[in-house]
Amino acid sequence: MTQHTHIDDSHTHRVSNSKRDLTIDELARMQPGMDRLMAEVGPRLHRCYHAALAGNWPLAAYFSKSAAKQLALSADSRPKYEPEMTAYLRDDYAPVTAAIKAQDTAAFLSAWTVMVDKANVLHAFFGKPFIGWKTPEQPPDDLDLTAGMQP
Repeated sequence: MTQHTHIDDSHTHRVSNSKRDLTIDELARMQPGMDRLMAEVGPRLHRCYHAALAGNWPLAAYFSKSAAKQLALSADSRPKYEPEMTAYLRDDYAPVTAAIKAQDTAAFLSAWTVMVDKANVLHAFFGKPFIGWKTPEQPPDDLDLTAGMQP
């Protein structure tokens, strides 16, 4: 005999976004999917890479940390990606962070290549082989990569 569990819809939590009240389910549907999360990661990593090449290690660290937070958020918000994303952050992303902390350009470039290659392996693993991320060759034109550096 199959048991059915009835969900009591009479008790629904609501939150306000100052424009209207939303149910928790409505709020959950507004959360970004992996596509939106990754659209935020790419520009941060672009900036991280070129900041490191410019020798602006604090700026590289800032963008590295920011991108890592987005990647961790994607693992939290999209459980199907969690095991691979956690391993990626630990095994492929952490060496980039360590090289930035050490201010070691050679180690950074080596770790960066591994990190980017693994990202594209994961794109294919998750059924998106048509996504091939690459590091933009030109630094971002809207960011002064030397800001705050000592002469």
